[in-house]
Amino acid sequence: PGTWAHEDIAFVRNVVDRTRTAIARVEAEAQQRLLNHELSHRMKNMLAMVQSIATQTMRGAADLDTARNVLANRLIALGKSHDLLLGGSLSKAPLRSVIESALDIHRDCPNRFVLDGPTVMVGSKAALSLSLMLHELATNAAKYGALSTADGRVTICWTLSGEGDDASVMLRWSEAGGPPVVAPKRTGFGTRLIGRGLAGSFDGEVDLSYPAAGVVCTITAPQRGLMAA
Repeated sequence: PGTWAHEDIAFVRNVVDRTRTAIARVEAEAQQRLLNHELSHRMKNMLAMVQSIATQTMRGAADLDTARNVLANRLIALGKSHDLLLGGSLSKAPLRSVIESALDIHRDCPNRFVLDGPTVMVGSKAALSLSLMLHELATNAAKYGALSTADGRVTICWTLSGEGDDASVMLRWSEAGGPPVVAPKRTGFGTRLIGRGLAGSFDGEVDLSYPAAGVVCTITAPQRGLMAA
């Protein structure tokens, strides 16, 4: 035991401050590398999705103006989903927020959509895919279904069953109050997008049916698939 001189204490404090600064710099550089890797991976996935959407849209469009409008709306839906993820943790978002973001442009009155379900988090991959699927369902409903009339309504409900790795999420889109539904004779890109193209990205299964009262789409997926980043 002994008394430390002020010069010795200042020297030790200087060493500690420099050490803390060096450690913080190393940690910041490691975090930056991780973030750059994540953004690069996200950008590659986003560009691949945009390329696929653009190719399929142009291939199935009747004319250039139609293709331009459809493509613009799909990219807007994709961009909103990406903004939602960027506003959170870049890796997950609440399912309710994903649904509300995807349907926001179609909400022309307070009771147009009814949402009901427990708190479920979804990963970035599933969030983008679900947003596009919901956008396609809403676009079809605005053209031919419940959203094409003033009194039409859409109910989106989801349930969570099971626990842990065996938990399963079921989301159902059901329309009511629109004109009588007639099943389409030709399967367009939007329908393929809903039925096959995106559900596979989170190990989901889709059942799309056309009862006369309104279109019903049921999406079932394991929670581990929905949570995948």
